[in-house]
Amino acid sequence: MSGLVRKFVRPEGITVQEFLAGGFSEESLKDLEKAYDEAWGREKLLYADGYIKLLVSLAEYYKKKHEEDSEDKLKRLLDEIFGTSESLTYKKLVADYYIKAAAVATSVSMIYFPQQNYPEEAERYLKLAVEFEERAMELGVIPRYYAIALNNLGTHYYETNRSEEALPVLKKALEYAETAKERGLILHNLALTYADLGMKREAVDCMVKSICIHYSTQHDFGDVSFYDEDIDRIIEMTGDVNTDIYALKVALDLISGNLTIEEAKKLLEQIDRDEWPLADALLSILSGKECMLSSEIVECARLLQDVAKITGNKSALE
Repeated sequence: MSGLVRKFVRPEGITVQEFLAGGFSEESLKDLEKAYDEAWGREKLLYADGYIKLLVSLAEYYKKKHEEDSEDKLKRLLDEIFGTSESLTYKKLVADYYIKAAAVATSVSMIYFPQQNYPEEAERYLKLAVEFEERAMELGVIPRYYAIALNNLGTHYYETNRSEEALPVLKKALEYAETAKERGLILHNLALTYADLGMKREAVDCMVKSICIHYSTQHDFGDVSFYDEDIDRIIEMTGDVNTDIYALKVALDLISGNLTIEEAKKLLEQIDRDEWPLADALLSILSGKECMLSSEIVECARLLQDVAKITGNKSALE
């Protein structure tokens, strides 16, 4: 049977209806899906559209089948109100096929751009990935990587000089971010987008949060120069040294031993502490005072704690 199924694997793809019309049973659909997955694994660009076509067709087939099985109005109403196990199983099955199609589209997009420098093709697949994940959401399933799908599309807009289009997509991505790593990544791309649009405050705030998240969750307290490129990029894009992004640089240099406490204080005093909350918090700590951790810089708690340890002001954040 597997040999016969492979004859239906072709670049343009096939629908479930076309396959079943060839005399195959529903049980053979798994073999067909496996055959397409293997073909796509060997030649991703050649079989991408065909594989996506099949996955979407599988989703639509099982969705229609469930709807036909639930034609009884009372049963359908009970399904909608109570979410019976049978209904939930079908919805998850359908959603999984949409999510799998989104994963294929995402993978192919990264081949087209930047690897092969075909941004138009990459964008087509990035949009498909978002579309398929949103179809899954319509079924009540929140895809694990929906935020990343949005981030990828928004970043693509930014990289192709369309920051105005990127901004709402990245802001939506941030709303759905589930982990600190995802938030840090999206905030990084938001910072660059804001900076490109001339929105200095937003750019600085997002990059400070992004770096502080990375510092507190992924940094091994090693070489803090790891963050220099992003800091310098925002300073250059905003055209302003005296903001919280520079205050962050001072804090990192202090932690790494590149600055003394007095040198750090002198640099921070050049920043308007009434406007920039991180600079204000750092100056309070370096002056031996208590520090009020505002919601604007809550992501920087670990950084501020490390600064407090260096200065001996360990109770600054208590």
